[in-house]
Amino acid sequence: MAKAADTPVTPDITFKDAARGVLLAHYHKMMDNLPGTRAGEDIEALHDMRVGSRRLRAALSVFAKVFSKAEYQTLDKQVSDITDALGAVRDLDVQMDYLRGVRDPLPPNEAYGVSRLIEGLSKDRDKNRKKLVKALDKLEKEKFGPRFVKTLDRAVPPPKDAERPTKTDKADKNKKGGR
Repeated sequence: MAKAADTPVTPDITFKDAARGVLLAHYHKMMDNLPGTRAGEDIEALHDMRVGSRRLRAALSVFAKVFSKAEYQTLDKQVSDITDALGAVRDLDVQMDYLRGVRDPLPPNEAYGVSRLIEGLSKDRDKNRKKLVKALDKLEKEKFGPRFVKTLDRAVPPPKDAERPTKTDKADKNKKGGR
């Protein structure tokens, strides 16, 4: 999971550098789970992709000022759409899992009704899964991955070398009379 400890944010880096590190961490968390989500064989891939998309969306909101208004709105809409599609399927997975736990210890005559409810939810999940696959296809067709990175590179250029100065380094240099 891409948590605060996994993102390169320290007190001495600039807002833009923090934006770049956090946004890329959550972008990768989301996109690294795309193949497993598309395959549909592991609900954890879908869960992890949804977590990544929700965190990416939150990070976009925090760091919106590094983008132009139009770039931010485009990215936010794309991430929002995929988050919604992921959520529709994930919520049904969670509901069905819970109901299976409720059903299993019940006597057969009571379990029947819960099983029918699970069957209905499963049909809804299948419909939402088709919508999710279409949303994933749209992401790929629109080249979301390369466009996201390119947009981020325009807003916050990647460091030219590993020794990129921090706010503290710049302040120290200015105190010593350098520019």
